[in-house]
Order: sequence, then C-alpha cells, then structure tokens
Amino acid sequence: MRDKADPRPVVAGYDGSTASERALRWAVEEARLRFVPLVVCHAWQWSSGMPLSSASMDTIRRMGQQVLERGVILARDLAHRLEVRTRLDTGSPSVVLMSESGLADLLVVGSRGSGGFAELQIGSTAVQLAAHAYCPVAVVREQPHPRANRVVVGVDGTAPERSELGLAFEEARLRKAPLRAICLSPEDVEDTREFATRFHQAIAVWEEKYAEVTVETAVESDSHITALQQAAREADVVLIGDRARTDPVELPLGPVCQALLRGASCPVIVIPSQRPVKVSR
Repeated sequence: MRDKADPRPVVAGYDGSTASERALRWAVEEARLRFVPLVVCHAWQWSSGMPLSSASMDTIRRMGQQVLERGVILARDLAHRLEVRTRLDTGSPSVVLMSESGLADLLVVGSRGSGGFAELQIGSTAVQLAAHAYCPVAVVREQPHPRANRVVVGVDGTAPERSELGLAFEEARLRKAPLRAICLSPEDVEDTREFATRFHQAIAVWEEKYAEVTVETAVESDSHITALQQAAREADVVLIGDRARTDPVELPLGPVCQALLRGASCPVIVIPSQRPVKVSR
C-alpha cells in the first residue's frame, strides 16, 4: 500500500508555455488517479551575463511567481479537491526539477519549454530529466492526443523482470484500461523463444497481482521503434525504460527511448533502470 502519511507527489514543471500547460493538465489527472498531492514547480533564471540590481531581481522573481500562480489556478480549476503545492526556485529548470524528482512519485514535463522553437520535437530539459531524474519522467507533447483507453509498455527482452512491467500494470489499473505489453527481444535474433518465455513468466507474476488488468502481449525482434511508435497511436501513454541492457554503456538514453521521446504521438513515461524506483500498491 502507499504510505498515506507522506505520499510521494506528482511534480509538474510549468513555465507558462503551451507544452507545459498540457503537461500540467496531464499531471493533474495523474495525481488525482494516484490520490497524491501535486507540486507545480517553476524555475526562473537570468540568462544574461550582465549583473542585475536588487530591484530588477525582485521584478523577475515576481514575474516567476505570477507564472507559478497561473499554473496553480489552472490545476485547482481542473481538480478542486486535489492538494496543490508550489515550488518556485532560482536556477535552470533541469537542475530544479532534478532535485524535486528525488522525492517524487512521477515527474511530468512538456516536450519543450517556452524557449524552444516551433520545429523542435523535444527540448533539452525534457531529455536531461528523462536521462538523469531519480523517478519516472512523463514527457507530454504539445499537440493534443485523442483518448484511446489503452496503456502500452515496451519491455527489454533481455531483462523483463525490471520495473517497466510493474509500473505499466499500475498505470493500467489506475486508468482502468487494458495493457499492451511488447517484448523487445534483441534484433536479428532468429529464435526468440527464450526471450518470449522469460517475458511471459514475468507477465504472469504481475497478472497475479493485478488480476483486474486485461493484458495483450507481443514479441518484437525487428524494428522496435516502428512497433512502439505505431502502438503509441492507439495508446493514452507509452512506458519505456531509459535504456536496454544491450545498449552501449555510454548512452544515458537508449535509441528506442530517444526515438519515442521524439516521435511518439502520446505521452511517454521514461523509467530509470539504474536509479531506485518505488513501486507500491
């Protein structure tokens, strides 16, 4: 069971941009489903090298406070009974949100912030957080995505026992939605039976704990990126580990994760493979 005395919140990064507003709306729903508080977080910084007077700093701080207050008003309008907290801090958004992720159940950000240009698929803050945050990170696109009532998870075929499946079952339970689990076995492997067996054994463990979740499974040995991007078109959210066990060690994010962040049509939750992830029910 969740620790009701001190539940880990959902944290939403908000900078007033359209993408961050969509992320905030999505975060409100996640917090409501999880019965946890929502933290609306805004970070402001002076990017110019020119020093500022105390009065100018106060003005910029007040502007940041106004942005934060707009986010809080939106969140409370969407869910009147939701506990909404605030965090206003000085520094880069990635650093401030990284700090918040250490105590969060989920971190939610837009695919790009107010500083990005229109053609940018994903901003640097979202990439940095997906690669280094201490909790799962949801990246929400600026464009609206129709509801599909389905959760999709891509599972590393070489390590199906990792946390992707547990979090995906929990997400499906919260949404009362079926789950499509896709085993990503190593590409160009002729015989996938070994990977399929381990995958279905791992699925069976979670099916016992989440009997109310309907599960559809598939084993994919070719074109992992294409398979998941196609599945994302008919999903409310896709979950993926930050990197597979077979990815080069110098990559903070694996190729499949990077491709989903740039090309998936629905929100993507990136699950850390090396950092601790708390799964509770």
